[in-house]
Amino acid sequence: MRPNAIDPKAGTHFTGKIFVVPHALDRAVEHFGVERSAAPMFVMDMLRKASLIDPCVIGEDGNPGRLFAYKRTAFVVDLTENTVITIYPQETAAKHVIEGVGKVLARALKVAQRTEARELKRLAIRRAELNVKRAELELRLVCTKSTTVIRKVNEDLASIDVELAAIANEEFEVKREKSTLAKGICAFI
Repeated sequence: MRPNAIDPKAGTHFTGKIFVVPHALDRAVEHFGVERSAAPMFVMDMLRKASLIDPCVIGEDGNPGRLFAYKRTAFVVDLTENTVITIYPQETAAKHVIEGVGKVLARALKVAQRTEARELKRLAIRRAELNVKRAELELRLVCTKSTTVIRKVNEDLASIDVELAAIANEEFEVKREKSTLAKGICAFI
């Protein structure tokens, strides 16, 4: 299970018996297309994996409850009992929440893009330096007749090839890291 920034105890709140009121069962059938007979288990299974968002929210009817969420599904649970009052999909958010999250995500992406550019430039400089050194060694190899020098130059060329391969792997990792972040942002758009 991935770490949860809002609720580090996500998935551990409900270990005992959970009750589901008929209204919540009706909402599960209506919003999620589950059969009425399967609705209690559907709700309980999802709630066991849920994160606590707020320990006291007020519903539209004015009644208080605890708000949990799992995979864009909101659960309102009684304040004191493990009883699900209602369940519904939550696909939208208030404008200020969307804007705030959008700013954080854009900032994280810009940081990742700058880091990627900086690291790729550093690696390109190192690759260029190694290529110059490699060219000098190849020139030396062509000009010499000494077997000792030839052996030493070939060893140096082999070590440069190893370092160039390591640079290629490092470039891939830098690109992958930024790409993983960018793909992860898609989950919030």
